[in-house]
Amino acid sequence: MCPLVAEWDDAGNLLKLTSDRDHPVSKGFACHKGLSFTQVNDDPDRLNFPLRRSRPRDALDGGFERVSWDAALDETASRLLDIQDKYGPNSIAVYAGNPLGFNSRAINRGYTFAQTLGTVYSFNANTQDLNNKFAASQHLFGSHESIVPDLLNTEFFIGFGCNPKISKGALFSHPNAMKSLKDIKRRGGKVLFVNPRKIESANAATGEVLQIKPDTDIYLMAALLHELEGLGAIDQKFIRAHCRNIEGLQLLYSRYPAERVAGVTGIAAAEIKQLAREIANASSVAFYMSTGVNQGRQGTLAYWLLCMLTVVTGNFGRQGGTYKPVSWAPSAKRIDPSPIFDSPVGPIEPVWGTMPATVLADLIEDKDQPIRALFNIAGNPLLSMSGEDRLKQAFGKLEFIASVDIYQSDTSAMSDIIMPATDWLERADINLVSIGTQLHPYLQYTEAMVEPGYERKEDGWIMQEIAQRMGKLSAAPPDDQGWKVVDMLLGRKGLSREQLAEAPHGTIALPSDDPWEQTFGHVVQTDDKKIDCCPAAFADALATCEELFQQLEKDAPDALKIISLRTLHMHNSWMSNVPQMRVEKHAMNPLHINPEDAAARGLQQGQRVKVYNEHGSIETEIQLSDELLKGVVAMSHGYGHRHAPSMKIAHELSGANPNRLLPVGAGSFEALSNMSWMNGVPVEISALGQVR
Repeated sequence: MCPLVAEWDDAGNLLKLTSDRDHPVSKGFACHKGLSFTQVNDDPDRLNFPLRRSRPRDALDGGFERVSWDAALDETASRLLDIQDKYGPNSIAVYAGNPLGFNSRAINRGYTFAQTLGTVYSFNANTQDLNNKFAASQHLFGSHESIVPDLLNTEFFIGFGCNPKISKGALFSHPNAMKSLKDIKRRGGKVLFVNPRKIESANAATGEVLQIKPDTDIYLMAALLHELEGLGAIDQKFIRAHCRNIEGLQLLYSRYPAERVAGVTGIAAAEIKQLAREIANASSVAFYMSTGVNQGRQGTLAYWLLCMLTVVTGNFGRQGGTYKPVSWAPSAKRIDPSPIFDSPVGPIEPVWGTMPATVLADLIEDKDQPIRALFNIAGNPLLSMSGEDRLKQAFGKLEFIASVDIYQSDTSAMSDIIMPATDWLERADINLVSIGTQLHPYLQYTEAMVEPGYERKEDGWIMQEIAQRMGKLSAAPPDDQGWKVVDMLLGRKGLSREQLAEAPHGTIALPSDDPWEQTFGHVVQTDDKKIDCCPAAFADALATCEELFQQLEKDAPDALKIISLRTLHMHNSWMSNVPQMRVEKHAMNPLHINPEDAAARGLQQGQRVKVYNEHGSIETEIQLSDELLKGVVAMSHGYGHRHAPSMKIAHELSGANPNRLLPVGAGSFEALSNMSWMNGVPVEISALGQVR
């Protein structure tokens, strides 16, 4: 999402991308992932033509033949339709990957494609990322809208499970967040990160890390609320005017004083109390959390308590605190809970129309009404979802798989039809999903930088063609190339694509509204316009919260838990075939471990090891790291392309997929949000051989 400048040669070939130093908002900031994307666009391993499987799925060479677009689309439509006619509408599942979120003309169609096909089985990457924020907001505010930290004006920023230098923000779009964090310290404020690892974002110019045991942030937040009440730092006037059910919240945090949570979190009671005093004494505090917490077992409750810290300290909807920036509409749509779906693994409530990804294998293998076909678009669920081995086994039982992708990934290599998609350099677009998450709100339009290579087609066009050929659309939609929704949203701002295209840098800055009016006018959509501080829907989760706490109290002193380690050289699995991203220490993904934990197991730097638990096992090598809290190990995801030989670099430098160690099936997801449990999972290690 960083503004870039493209440079072509005289023949019109794209040579390179550079940062837009004169851009009115970014001021030239760009990370090297975007700057390196020409290597994805030019990659000789890209998918260029529609392919049909010509040999069985277990064939070592894949066995695909080139076919025409009409043949690929017709076969996909007819196979899906035949399966639905024979077994019912829910015999098909749809998986939509993360790239659709950055495609303004396909995102709406992609996330509603299952509905178009008439199936309840809709899966997407949000349940591995941030569905917990949508779920919590729905119950607290009556909308799915999120709020963002005001880095530009706050005195005190506290970030849980985030690492902006490496992975930027989740539902938070701000160019060069590191500069803004440094500015907080320059103006006399404070920055604190809460993380099991001493992350790259923390340094002398920003702030420190308060190291915490994985998946225990919720108990630290509860303890802070408990201590704030004891300090008389609760904004009672705000609560009386804008909140309800505060008693339920008080009951929850009364169970977790600093002394009780110290052992579970690994943070001394005195440190927790000191942090509470600093929060109470600050003129403004901006609380924020990201995937490090989202992917735990209680991501929705954690985000609830994060919002409650913001609310009870009077930092909700105010400058310097956390608020809703300018968004598309004057107010968000009121969201009510979805109907409960009775699945083979128990009752499931879709969140934002999404089912829990960790039960896909169970649903495929269900004896009574199994899923029999999968339509996969812009995703590689075999690597990005939990339980690769179980999922691969289940995929082998499907009657039909169709994939839309830019590479022949591990998932598309199992498909019967593969359709080549364009990348973001090959299509016109605007920054649709950024609106509502920006501290400096702006809209930017860009034309395609290059013509689509070979026979690549846009994702939205492919989905529209399939739905039309299946007879799922009552009439042929207009040839608007997916712009209809975008143009409608632009119209709400009194703008058009033509105006954006003619503006310098294709960019128009949007006027910032009052944080209070924007937050309460847009986000809070409950019937009484009050924040529900303890929603009734949380009752079961609150009971589980105490059960999990008691389990954590019984953890063995030498227990190890794995977390995800983001790097600048990988964006999910997008960049895994880019040579520049697979050099030196980033060529593979070793297991990072505290030297004390390694020594206690007789392990040395570079030693080959087996990492395992009841869910799976992988082989990798040891990387000693004193950045990690004792008892914590970490691996980068996006590796493990064992079954994607067409991606030559990713396959040759496969590495290991740590998601093979994650649970699947019943109990593997948070019921409130359908989020997968991906951080803080127990593992064990055994030596495999000598030091390399």
